[in-house]
Amino acid sequence: MIDDLSVATSANFYSIRKKLSDKVIDDVFIKLRASHSVTVHNEFKHTREQLDGARWSAVCFRYESPPSFLKDTTAIRESLCGFLLLIEYQGYAAVLSSRLSLPSSFKTAHLSAVATARVEGAIAKADAIFQRMTMRNMSISPYAMRAKTLEASDLANVVGPAGSRRYAPRTYSVVANGMHSTATPSTGRIGIRSTRADLPAVVTFAKNVIDALRVENAHVSPFIRSFARPVSLTEALAASAPLVMAIDTNKLSDAVGSDEAGIRLVRLDGDAAVELSANELTAVIASLDRPMNIEGDDRVRMARDPATGDQAASISLNKNRIALRSLSLPPASDVYVESSGKTLGEDDDRQTLRAYLDETNALIVLFDDVRLAYIDGQVFRDETLLDGGEAFLRYFTASAPLAAATSEKGTFTASQTAFDGTSSFGVIVDHITAADHILLCDDLGDEWADFIGVSNDAGLTQISFYHAKHGALSLGASPFHVSVSQAIKNLGNMMFPEERLAAKLGLWGSTYSAPGQETQIQRTIRSNAADLAVALRSARTAPDARRRAIIVTSSLSRQAIANAFATIQSGQKPAPSFVQLYWLLQSFFSACAEVGASGAVVCQP
Repeated sequence: MIDDLSVATSANFYSIRKKLSDKVIDDVFIKLRASHSVTVHNEFKHTREQLDGARWSAVCFRYESPPSFLKDTTAIRESLCGFLLLIEYQGYAAVLSSRLSLPSSFKTAHLSAVATARVEGAIAKADAIFQRMTMRNMSISPYAMRAKTLEASDLANVVGPAGSRRYAPRTYSVVANGMHSTATPSTGRIGIRSTRADLPAVVTFAKNVIDALRVENAHVSPFIRSFARPVSLTEALAASAPLVMAIDTNKLSDAVGSDEAGIRLVRLDGDAAVELSANELTAVIASLDRPMNIEGDDRVRMARDPATGDQAASISLNKNRIALRSLSLPPASDVYVESSGKTLGEDDDRQTLRAYLDETNALIVLFDDVRLAYIDGQVFRDETLLDGGEAFLRYFTASAPLAAATSEKGTFTASQTAFDGTSSFGVIVDHITAADHILLCDDLGDEWADFIGVSNDAGLTQISFYHAKHGALSLGASPFHVSVSQAIKNLGNMMFPEERLAAKLGLWGSTYSAPGQETQIQRTIRSNAADLAVALRSARTAPDARRRAIIVTSSLSRQAIANAFATIQSGQKPAPSFVQLYWLLQSFFSACAEVGASGAVVCQP
């Protein structure tokens, strides 16, 4: 029967950490059958047979399962055929499968992930042309675009380096020497486009990929080098310490909603398993979707919820990976993961959500070296900080009047016609927006920004959304979460959407109503347009319009940021609060770039 094999040349590759034997492979096949309640004979089974210098093992059997579109309690069963092929060669293993997967206990005991750098060396070669790429943002901010996919005949011609370093590649497709290849470095999955292959051709495919994986320090594409670069965990831990952790909840959301992943989340009611409802799933993801501060100096370190100070999790700094050792956040701490292919409550391999998140490398860790981020089981370095922070500082403009600001909006009276000059609002109106021919106050209610400015000089249109923030000088991230959230949330409104513009025009034609106090401050503070609606619609359709999202804050000093980078360059560790501030604002600048806008911060000198 194995002679009829016809499969795609795509497999997950691992390095073999513990020697395999005939008994080990037979035990795995027995466990696979037992997990699917199979008692009938196999369609075929082969244990560590030799072919062209490699060993191969394969099993195929039929099993029954409830249809994916019916409840597990249904009496209806469909007959499925599962297949798994494992090829051993030169200390590596290639696994091809359909409807079966290796038990996690076997992978933990006998296999290790292939280093990202080796996958890059095998697939992202120096002459490779990248045509498709999925990337993960290195920021743990909930306001950042977490992932994106790009596709073109040659991505190097359409993707600039400015924003790429804030992303770590997850999957990519390349063409090299006429061969189309795909790779997912975090899982070691590599595929070569070809006609479907029989057993000898599959073994040849696996051997060729493994030979490429074995090459030390292979030359990789300059394009892939423009993204965040992989470094070893040992190297990262020797020079820095973990600071903040978070869970990549996208992985969990995608897996629960995917038939291919084949999992469901359950809670236990006594001895009975109950599948989570949609609302319960949302609550679980919300409980995980927060950064946690890491404490301690030992191999096992605690992670605390910054809002309450309570222990939320713990991590273990192992030789090759960071493990999620415990998770005590309710309700996530009481959730289990089952295979959706088993009847509800009857999965003997049911595992805790903590174990599942650890197994799928859903842990994200930032370090006190602000260049580093641990994502998908690999440490990546953002090389943009090698310039001493100059690239980051370009986003900041100093405004001396902000140093005199004493409040965000000032005080109000019924007869007042302008914002207090010593408020952040007053500084924006009197100084920062001086070049805007149109200036609108949009504060309160369904606001797009605190102020909206439009200018047109020599035919160049500029639309600016200003978000004000006042507070004591700080290099911490906490004061900026609300401003960053508001700014990112309203990036789409910088196009002045027609369906919302009519209501806004009515608001901008009124006076400003401060909380508890009517004023005589006109919301249309400046306008050189005979018809405001016509001017705004013209700005929206201008082909060369430049759009800016600007956070105006008196709680930050540009010089203080420069000093923090100077401290880093001198070899000292930055404050944890600065690391979080850096990544939060990087996520803001990156989110702006994604929609064709420019992010900026105006602050004290």
